[in-house]
Amino acid sequence: MLKTRVITAFALLFVVLFGLFRLPSLYWGWLTLGVIAIGAWEWGGMAAYSKIGRWAYLILTIAFGLVFFFLKTPITWAYPVAVAFWLLLVLPWLLLGWKMRHPLVLAATGWMVLFPTWFALMDFHVMRPALLFGLMAVVAVADIGAYFAGRAFGKHKLAPSISPGKTWEGVVGGLLGVTLYGSLWLALESVLNVPFPGYILLLAMASLSVVGDLFESWLKRQAGIKDSGHILPGHGGVLDRIDALTAALPLAAAAYFVTGFSII
Repeated sequence: MLKTRVITAFALLFVVLFGLFRLPSLYWGWLTLGVIAIGAWEWGGMAAYSKIGRWAYLILTIAFGLVFFFLKTPITWAYPVAVAFWLLLVLPWLLLGWKMRHPLVLAATGWMVLFPTWFALMDFHVMRPALLFGLMAVVAVADIGAYFAGRAFGKHKLAPSISPGKTWEGVVGGLLGVTLYGSLWLALESVLNVPFPGYILLLAMASLSVVGDLFESWLKRQAGIKDSGHILPGHGGVLDRIDALTAALPLAAAAYFVTGFSII
């Protein structure tokens, strides 16, 4: 199992690095739309749609994606909307334990999760691929820090009814890991020629990534499934890999493309 996870992880890293630094933004957009399409199919499963319903949701997602893709107009309004969605809707959703099963509400929720993430992946790639990689790495570092801190020191459960393995100590470990990562980024800023976005943004991303992770866990628990899919051997589905990113990356995009501040 561990060998499978490692092989899949390296394969994913290769695809991401190749796409980020070798593909033109047009092809990167197509690649990431494919990822979003797979995510939509998995979302249909978590929403307990019928097979026809899942296909319909997938087709609609691709259709909307193509419309946005060929519009070629800025969609920066989606970023503050996404941040508000995560803070004002998802947080109460988790805290109050809402069991939402209405198919239209779940469909709209899925698009709120997927599309702003896709827009951010495209916008940052056009702006600077290395910056996008650095921001995506924030989520990975937070996840790794949380894993090791949770295993070593975890005693106080974060959300036992949603994800029993997560602890407050793990969250702190993730934030400390991101702080160290930010310090390294700042120290190498002139060498990398990638502007350091600031500790506040990195820590805010790491914090919101926890919400993204918990939200997907809540939906899977509601649907009675362990993984969102099986396309990634040893890792589950696409949504299992990008759940934290769907909350964190739109926040970074809101900071860059809406507020106009590149350093926060």
